[in-house]
Amino acid sequence: MGYILNRFDKLMELSENSTLNEQFKLTAIIVHNPKDRDLIEYIRSKFLFFARLTGEKFLFITFVQPPKEYADAIRRGEYKYAKLLVSDSKQQSNTDIIINSLIRDYYDLPDEGSYLVLAKKLSDRKVYRVRITTNSLLNQLSDLTFYCENPQDFDGLINKLEGRSINISEMILDSLLKISSLISPSSSPDSYSLYSNRQYNIANRTIQEEKRKIIAALKRSSDDEDFTDKILQLYCLIEYAYMNVFNKGHHYSYKPDKCKNYHLLDRKSQTFWDTYSRLSGFLKNASRDELDYSAFILYLGKIVETELNLSVCQMLRQSMGIDMPRYYNRYYYTRDNIYIPTERQDVPLNKFIRSEDGKVHLEGVPLGNLLHAYKTAVGEEIPRDVNWSVYYPEYLEQIPTAFLPLWENIAKARNNAAHSRSVNAVSLENAERYFKEFLEIYYFVFNELKELLRPRTNSNYQQNRH
Repeated sequence: MGYILNRFDKLMELSENSTLNEQFKLTAIIVHNPKDRDLIEYIRSKFLFFARLTGEKFLFITFVQPPKEYADAIRRGEYKYAKLLVSDSKQQSNTDIIINSLIRDYYDLPDEGSYLVLAKKLSDRKVYRVRITTNSLLNQLSDLTFYCENPQDFDGLINKLEGRSINISEMILDSLLKISSLISPSSSPDSYSLYSNRQYNIANRTIQEEKRKIIAALKRSSDDEDFTDKILQLYCLIEYAYMNVFNKGHHYSYKPDKCKNYHLLDRKSQTFWDTYSRLSGFLKNASRDELDYSAFILYLGKIVETELNLSVCQMLRQSMGIDMPRYYNRYYYTRDNIYIPTERQDVPLNKFIRSEDGKVHLEGVPLGNLLHAYKTAVGEEIPRDVNWSVYYPEYLEQIPTAFLPLWENIAKARNNAAHSRSVNAVSLENAERYFKEFLEIYYFVFNELKELLRPRTNSNYQQNRH
């Protein structure tokens, strides 16, 4: 079934319509590039065909406006599988200008290119983006329709479509990084000075735009009050830090500290640390009682997760038959289904994601899952599949037993920061203590693993790099 819209609030209304969410197995929003006239004309001319093709279980939504004769016929109800939900026709010519940027911000899409935004329900927080062209759209809609009539392997469908998950929590983290980068008015990391009025206004506008984007995204999860409160609290924290830095009439200078073994961290880890250090430094003299410190714990957790993925995870991949250093932190094309069947779930070690430039990258393993994968590989936990075994156990290095409880504590702290209602100063202090212990006592073990496994030609091999 096909819906034509020209108002963003109509899309929000549809996402809150429980009847629609129950009726359709999948929903896809066509976000077209206004510059792609061929695609626009193709959607316009084929809309009714697409509407019949997709039937009653798959809903696609487009903001491409139909010819007047089609629109009038749809309004009269002459087409069973087509609906028109548009405002005054005078506004229809401005649809691309009004809607496109809102849709792209809402779903964190690149400024260029055309996409299907795919979800099992419009109200879902987890959605996928699929790149489309005039040549690919018909086949993609056909594949989605077939799935809705025979729903089985959803992950297989996403892989076939080369879809990319839009994870709101990661989007939020990216937004926080973007905002925090505005806090430094100088291109030099060693110098911090006040913005000019013009720079201040630009930075302030960017913060407000990012905040609106996140609030819009949260509307898809209105039943998740903990999540909503969490993100709004994070933005209060960011704005508090921002005002401390750009307090007009007062010179404020702050140089981020370097953590222990900073020079050995992956470049992505260094970025997370710089953000954490900068924001925490701004608030060092503030009252901490009523602030939510989730953002800081997320940064620290991401550093540990990144470093363990570049060491322990690569060791596990090697023990399962992936050649190192050739496929260090790279997707192994020869075999796709490489996993460890832990007592909780199968943990994939060779799952790929595709970037906008078409390159394939290795997807990281979450902290908690990686811990159970390691314990299963070394025999500390029983695998779900009793016939499973490590292919090359000689490649397994024993991690200090004393580190495992610390690993679990860091994973729990990061999980709580992402999902619980409140993270206070005590929670942050615990996370900082865990992180300090990781860097000062145990990090040399994981750095040695990185040095052992990664290519010798690059002393600081960046995560996910080809």
